[in-house]
Amino acid sequence: MLHRCIIPAMAREGDAVDAITRQWQALRPGLDLSTLELAARLLRAAALIDRETGTFLGELGLSRGEFDVLAALRRAGTPQTPGSLRTVTLVSAAAVTKRIAALQRSGLVERSPNPADGRGALISLTPAGERVIDDAFPHVLAIERRLLGGLSPAQHARAVVALRQILASAEGIPQGG
Repeated sequence: MLHRCIIPAMAREGDAVDAITRQWQALRPGLDLSTLELAARLLRAAALIDRETGTFLGELGLSRGEFDVLAALRRAGTPQTPGSLRTVTLVSAAAVTKRIAALQRSGLVERSPNPADGRGALISLTPAGERVIDDAFPHVLAIERRLLGGLSPAQHARAVVALRQILASAEGIPQGG
């Protein structure tokens, strides 16, 4: 299979993204590939983090999305509506409903009537859910720390600033100063 050996052979200097960039430069010398260099690395890093944390969370019987709901509830400290969970986890109403249902079946969250809205519900962590998120979160941080550990503290701080600017730009949030 040729596709398996082209990139590693070309990646002798740099990483696989450098090899991909060199391939495109050879094919299309006039293209500005600077965004590819950054976007491909962001996507690759996110995929690696997602894979590693997903493996760990899978061992706990959780998906990454379910973990995100538990984390949102823990951070909030009070019961939340499905709508507020949808907002903070950046997913569709259907996705958050599915995640809540799975967590409810697992005994990690409970649904109760919302006294402020007779048709609505409030979602809260059960004691078991609180234990799971409190135990899992430090492990997820350790995985992320291991995967991102190639940066010095100064590089890490600069990366945080740069990524915050990228997200603000992509999300249409005006940047100050």
